[in-house]
Parts: sequence; C-alpha cells; structure tokens
Amino acid sequence: MTKKRICPKCKSTAVSPDLSAQAYGKGSFFNQYKCNKCGYVGQFFPEVDDEDDS
Repeated sequence: MTKKRICPKCKSTAVSPDLSAQAYGKGSFFNQYKCNKCGYVGQFFPEVDDEDDS
C-alpha cells in the first residue's frame, strides 16, 4: 500500500516537494512541501494510505 501526503490546511493530495529558492536558502530544500492547490508551504504534511491502491 502506498502513502500520499495531504495538505493540513485544505486536505488536498496535490502536494509536491518545495523546490523554491526560498526553501533552498533556508536549508529546508529536502524536507519542505508545498500544496499545489492552496499554496501552503511547510514541513508537516501528514501521510495517509492511498485509497486508489489495488
């Protein structure tokens, strides 16, 4: 079973690593995520089971 990250603000699963210059400059390049729906950026994006897994 695979896991998906969800946005803690809007509950969207459209989440990707934050590869912005700001994240790189803060040194959080590898552990910061961004919601592609609402734009929320942070380190805490909970993981849930992917219900589409067969």
